[in-house]
Amino acid sequence: MKSNNSFSQRIIAVISFIGTKIRKLFSWYKDLWVKFTHNKYDEFVYKRGITMAASTLAVMVIVPVFICLILQTTYYWTTYKKETIYLSQSEEIYPDDNIWGVRGCYTRHCDSDSSIYFRIKPSLFHHLWNLGHNGNVFLPDVIGSSVPTGLTQCEVISYGIRMRMTMLFNVYPNILKVTCAGVEPN
Repeated sequence: MKSNNSFSQRIIAVISFIGTKIRKLFSWYKDLWVKFTHNKYDEFVYKRGITMAASTLAVMVIVPVFICLILQTTYYWTTYKKETIYLSQSEEIYPDDNIWGVRGCYTRHCDSDSSIYFRIKPSLFHHLWNLGHNGNVFLPDVIGSSVPTGLTQCEVISYGIRMRMTMLFNVYPNILKVTCAGVEPN
């Protein structure tokens, strides 16, 4: 019987391709390091070395934060909703990260087809959004605690994908603002 190694060969090819790109990136950085940190006599200058190390660290921190901010802003603009939903319960599900979960329904009488589950969590985008709309930073505790425990009709500003399958991957719609009218009798 003949064995097929095409899958393992593809994996090796992909790893080799990625390794080549990483090697080129490190080679480029090494050349930049030498060019910036050495003077015209090819002597290492400590002040330039410290500046280069600090700049590298800043880029390694700032670039991912900026990329996440751009992606989250795009996600917001493509999935933004302002709607009236019946909310029934909020609870702090991850206290260390200050993440809240809020349950609700599209209709007054919940069933499995009309239920929805939201998250309230801090992020740079949420802070910037709240500064622009309300003039203060985003506090998940304030929003989470403003949802009454009983069935309540609330106006919700949220964004995110609302497919049940995404809950398997811990992807929920995010709430940015809640305004509740009051507790309604069952």
